[in-house]
Amino acid sequence: MVFKSSRPKIFCIGFNKTGTTSLGYFLEQSGYKVAKQREGERLLPQYIDRDFKAIISYCKKSSSEVFQDVPFSLPNTFVHLDNAFPKSKFVLTLRDSADQWYRSILNFHSKIYNKGEWPTAESLKQSKYIYKGWSWDLMHNVFDTSAENMYSKKEFVEKYEKHIDHVREYFKNKDDKLIEINLSETKDFSKLCDFLNLETEHTEFPRITSQDIASKNFECKFLK
Repeated sequence: MVFKSSRPKIFCIGFNKTGTTSLGYFLEQSGYKVAKQREGERLLPQYIDRDFKAIISYCKKSSSEVFQDVPFSLPNTFVHLDNAFPKSKFVLTLRDSADQWYRSILNFHSKIYNKGEWPTAESLKQSKYIYKGWSWDLMHNVFDTSAENMYSKKEFVEKYEKHIDHVREYFKNKDDKLIEINLSETKDFSKLCDFLNLETEHTEFPRITSQDIASKNFECKFLK
């Protein structure tokens, strides 16, 4: 069965650790149905195999209106999503700098995968998030992490900046389809609301930290 909504689907295509959870939570609190993150993350093997038809099929069958994080945020997925959903909207979340993003993802992964220490190949392979080794599959196949070169800042920053450049180039003649926001910028709250024609009682983005996510001390249906 294919579910339909009167509103266009919204794809959040910023990399993890650019405020995607805070954005998803805000949209959820504003009445949007946000796809369960863990359902999408199970599509990582299909992404690695470049089976975008499976990802598109998932979105078409879903009654959700908003999709964020893996695999929707990964490089090149947005091109296939745009072709499959021509009326969709895309939100590219950014950090203040690539360096800030790198430090955020490294700190978060150290905390959840290796007790605060720099993640190792073994710690990622032993992680049971989604399935055993899912974290290694993501880092190894998407971010080119190897056992000998774990979390290379140069490679991570290049991947982050290349993704942004690709998004901007692809949407350069489709300004009505893409918005770039930094959740730490106050002005970007009203900017997003205008882009989505969203009326809300909220006046700013929620701030959900890595600690909140790790400790699960807030209610967020789409993460379950």
